[in-house]
Amino acid sequence: MAKNKKIKILLLILFVSFSDNLTGQQLFTGTNNGSPIEIFAEGGIEWHKNKKKYIARGNAKANKADLLVTSDVLEAIYEDDNDTESEITILKASGNVFIKNQKAQILGGNIATYNLKKEYFIVNGRKLELISNEDRLTSNSTIEFWKNENIAIATGKAKAYKNNKYSIFADKLVWHLIDEKENDNKSKGNQGYQIKKILAYKNVIIETNNEIAYSNKALYNELSGICKLFGKVKLKKGDNFLTGEYAEMNLNTGISKLLPHPSKKTSETENRVKALIKKNE
Repeated sequence: MAKNKKIKILLLILFVSFSDNLTGQQLFTGTNNGSPIEIFAEGGIEWHKNKKKYIARGNAKANKADLLVTSDVLEAIYEDDNDTESEITILKASGNVFIKNQKAQILGGNIATYNLKKEYFIVNGRKLELISNEDRLTSNSTIEFWKNENIAIATGKAKAYKNNKYSIFADKLVWHLIDEKENDNKSKGNQGYQIKKILAYKNVIIETNNEIAYSNKALYNELSGICKLFGKVKLKKGDNFLTGEYAEMNLNTGISKLLPHPSKKTSETENRVKALIKKNE
């Protein structure tokens, strides 16, 4: 039975590879983590047997369970076990890359690589955007997504924002997510991820409805609404500034506080909060 199944798959591959009359060509390959992978292309699918890969061209699509990857060209690299079974391990997409599942989608990619064993994506592009429910993560360089760990990383000129609540800018932003199926407080019919916390590194700017903050590093906790800022902190409300080395912003109440730096154990004089309030000229 297994041999018959393999023969059917190989015949389908050969038919797809050498037929020039098909307007749309389709390939089913083995399974990966229990899910079959389907590859479709309008311009044709090539089988490079010696290099152990398939190349799909022209409005190419790959489906695996609820995951959809589309691009101009898709390259599927596979491994086999003594030529008895093949398993796609890497998907490479180039040109107009779009990635989507039931919880999130990534837009604006030029090049992407998906490691199916590690459930890891890395996407490059000038106008990248990861969307899940009301949350957005953008970058002009790279977005990485670790599905099993529920972590997304944006580098370059990165921005994380949620409607009118906040915008966080930094050279590097790390999202820690909660899968809503594991969240007891989820609302019915609301599929996606929930932000657990956001880490921001270098050239950090946080904008809310009534305040702008600057720092070297920031940690935002979505549950508490508290954002902690570290290093060269500047808080701006209207024309007034507060400066120091550590601050806490409550994005729910709009209250901000300058505090002694929690990691610096120095003398009372050196650990004293230093703030400057002045008129912006």
